[in-house]
Amino acid sequence: MSHLHIVGSGAIGSLLAAGAQQRSVTYSRYPRNVTTVPSYVRWIDDKQVPLEPPKTDLTPLHSDDILIFPLKVHQLEVALNTWKPFLINKPVIVLMHNGMGGQEIAYSLLGSDYPLMLATTSHGALKCRDQQDNTYVRYTGKGTTQIGVPSESTKISSSLPTSVIDKVVTLLNTVLPNVELADDIVKALWNKLSVNAVINPLTALNDIQNKRVVDDQFSYLRQAICEEFVEVAAACGVSFNVEQVHANALAVANATGENYSSMHQDVMHQRVTEINAINGYLVTQAKKKGIHVPVNTLLTEKVNALSDNYSSSP
Repeated sequence: MSHLHIVGSGAIGSLLAAGAQQRSVTYSRYPRNVTTVPSYVRWIDDKQVPLEPPKTDLTPLHSDDILIFPLKVHQLEVALNTWKPFLINKPVIVLMHNGMGGQEIAYSLLGSDYPLMLATTSHGALKCRDQQDNTYVRYTGKGTTQIGVPSESTKISSSLPTSVIDKVVTLLNTVLPNVELADDIVKALWNKLSVNAVINPLTALNDIQNKRVVDDQFSYLRQAICEEFVEVAAACGVSFNVEQVHANALAVANATGENYSSMHQDVMHQRVTEINAINGYLVTQAKKKGIHVPVNTLLTEKVNALSDNYSSSP
């Protein structure tokens, strides 16, 4: 079976590592910061899964390897540039992140013929610290992962044979099931974007759990976000129904009600948020298409103002 290379030390990357550890899949971890890399994962059944020590030196990968980037979009450019000299054999790269824009970054750096797959996951995980102040990850909720090759709607044709696609899906499904091969991964990513565009900024700006997003006080904002999303998506060639988008966002908020969104956690821990790849992505695409999106613009500005506030604090 292929060697799985996991970039970063985030919660989802650590889940992948723990899944590989339990299923005897060969893997390596490459954290940005070795001092905060999780040493174990508390699995969903409360089992403690120790992780392999991280690697700090990069070496050229084999063509049969799989390199996965479960990173934020704003971290991708630096990470891909770091790895670029070691990709001479063109191992498959999998991008797994919230928001949009990662695919464009990858193709601009590696070329439009690079073997690339896109993925989105609904598994839940949180970085925590134990009583000994060790960093670990808690698996908070099972989900599914959708993966696929950028479709014709991206104007870039696939250079991946079916056998390679099947290899990637099989390995990831072994590590962290369930993994589904999406016929149109781009629409799946837009669908995930619609949910994140509602839940993330509202939870981050109001310091609330996901379940509070369904409250009546947010009904105007929810509806406006969804209406603007559908208009921008349509202009980008992806069709959605406003009522279905809104209902889906409510369903996810209820299903993950006790959780705090990733953007809420980023704000709480004074980290850079993903707002520019979520609501900000809608704003950017809207400007290109000449569409007015005042609510998504306001939310993007407000979340960025929060980030600016704590980044400029002494």
